[in-house]
Amino acid sequence: MATKLPPLGPSLRPWIRRLPRNPAFWYVSALAAMWPVLRLLPPERVHALRTWASTDLGNLHLWPDGHPIESLTVSVFVPQDTIWVWPVFALSLFAVVGALGARRAVASVALVHVAATALTEGLVWWRIEHGSLPAEAAHAMDTGPSYVVVTALTLAATRARPAWSRAVWLLMLAVAAPALLAGLPDGDTAAVGHLASLLAGLALAAAHRFGLPPLRRRTPAAPRSETASGSGSASTSGATDPDPRAARIPSR
Repeated sequence: MATKLPPLGPSLRPWIRRLPRNPAFWYVSALAAMWPVLRLLPPERVHALRTWASTDLGNLHLWPDGHPIESLTVSVFVPQDTIWVWPVFALSLFAVVGALGARRAVASVALVHVAATALTEGLVWWRIEHGSLPAEAAHAMDTGPSYVVVTALTLAATRARPAWSRAVWLLMLAVAAPALLAGLPDGDTAAVGHLASLLAGLALAAAHRFGLPPLRRRTPAAPRSETASGSGSASTSGATDPDPRAARIPSR
């Protein structure tokens, strides 16, 4: 006789129903799916994909010579090294979405990804112009989710709820930091981008903590009607009730 599995708990079912509406779910799933894809594709196909998705100076050039929007979008799904670890670190996005909301979470990590890429590639351009890097550096491969993940880990370590869970993300950030910041004393551009992502994550956490305006307009509740007391009350003086529409406060 087959054994019946126990039904899902009442607190788990709503969470599973909300899961497809969470952008963190889709991003972590895409990173996890990319692991077997990059393993199974022929090496020349993997190289072609990474070359096309690379956020180097050549691809970031405006159309038709480059494809900046496409490379900035696709590169965050195409890791280069230690492919299996990125979905684990990207779980921090669930904490960021829970703390900031889906739209703010996506906007925050996307903004830092674009800004950190612009900073690092601007540094590459400046070094090429001043002769400290060869011209071939303009096409050096640069893909991966590291700027997004560093930002998410930083936000989760400072803004996750409940507060005790921040220790988990802080530990994961501390584990990843030595590898991500390696080469910083030598001016490695990836390490500079990781440091910029961490600092930007801290700045965003402070901005969210100290009062970004709400994304949704809230209609304030109508004020409670005050009941007059004593012999001058409306019930004894015969005064009519005020028009309730006059007490409404228009939303802004």
